[in-house]
Amino acid sequence: MTMGPTAGPLPASSMPATSLNVPSASSSLNGLQPFIKDCPHGGTNMDLDLVKEGTTLLEVPRSSSYTFQGRYAPFKAPVFYNPRMEFSRDLSVMALRVFVKERKPPISICDPLAGLGARGIRYANEVQNVKSVMGDLNADAIPLILKNADLNGVSSKVEVFEKDANLLLAESSEPGKRHDFIDIDPFGTPVHFLSSAVRAVKNKGILAVTATDTAPLCGVHPRACIRKYASVPLRTEYCHETALRIMIGSVVMEALKHDFGTEVLLSYSVDHYLRAFTRLTLGARRGDRAAADAGFLLHCPSCGWREKIKLNAAFDPKCSTCGGSVSRAGPLWCGQLSDPSFLDKMLNEDRSLFNTSRRIEKFLRIVREECEMPISFYVIDNLSSSLKRDVPPIKKVIESLKAKGHKATLTHFHPKAIKTTAPISDIKSAIRGI
Repeated sequence: MTMGPTAGPLPASSMPATSLNVPSASSSLNGLQPFIKDCPHGGTNMDLDLVKEGTTLLEVPRSSSYTFQGRYAPFKAPVFYNPRMEFSRDLSVMALRVFVKERKPPISICDPLAGLGARGIRYANEVQNVKSVMGDLNADAIPLILKNADLNGVSSKVEVFEKDANLLLAESSEPGKRHDFIDIDPFGTPVHFLSSAVRAVKNKGILAVTATDTAPLCGVHPRACIRKYASVPLRTEYCHETALRIMIGSVVMEALKHDFGTEVLLSYSVDHYLRAFTRLTLGARRGDRAAADAGFLLHCPSCGWREKIKLNAAFDPKCSTCGGSVSRAGPLWCGQLSDPSFLDKMLNEDRSLFNTSRRIEKFLRIVREECEMPISFYVIDNLSSSLKRDVPPIKKVIESLKAKGHKATLTHFHPKAIKTTAPISDIKSAIRGI
């Protein structure tokens, strides 16, 4: 294990990772008593639990010691760890496994906002031919990353730095030092790190980005969204998709500044956060193609009509369906939210050892079905209410639309919504006919 020049190494324990009855990260949230081990690290006074994600053991802040209103609060702990993001980390491991099969080893991963190292150590432990470079500005995080690396026997596959994320990425921006896979997983907005990340990623590498500031992106605080993302949000029933497209758009626009084109391999919105895996490929023409998939989304609050337009397209401020005033969101990403072939490869990956395996299976199959569908979705409950009709079974609505020659599917964004090629008038007709 290599330590960064500003990170003083602390002794790491060599606890064996066998014969332990270790709970999953999510089980400790459900009130189950975790396996607890006293783990002093470098004199920092922190209560720790031992949990298991995938095949990786992690010593994490004890959930019962850091609470707010009776529940574990990650922001209260000395080192950040959110057990509710285990699903995200499982998906990330699967996505990385698919990616490394396309690259020559070794694969360099950078997790510049590592916390206690959950992502970076899982990458090193659960994906072959991977080397993880991790950093965190929190001095308390460094010994815990070291300990977790030692706990999983991957000390030789990780480098740890006590360093600002942008500085760590900037130092990786020289040719020969760049990374194949960079994971930006902040608390809040990722926009402060995008410029450094784009400059530090290799050609055809992956930039994975998370955003947890969903309130601005969903239009609750539109001015904050405009300041951070230079994009106007819309507070609609499908605001989480708009939010995801704004976040992806910020990645695309930053990549364009450096002549990178962007492909979206997987993106989603779950559990109050947004996540996207993007492949950046160098070349002006690649950039032009990505720019062609950026644009605006028009929405009529009166009748629910919506349509995407190009960045430079003129538009009628009056709705062509009802004559109402049209709102505009963006600029944002108007292209596919996921790549079908990448999803097919992920579905073929072994996920049996993940605590969230059942959820992953259902989730990926829904995302696979919807990834080639048009922008936005329709909440059937809301449409039924506007028509003063009982809410029909969502599967019957989908069957009715398919019978009329339209494509229709469930969406991961909302449990009571559909994506479809049908105009809103046909969706309303389908509801009336059931």
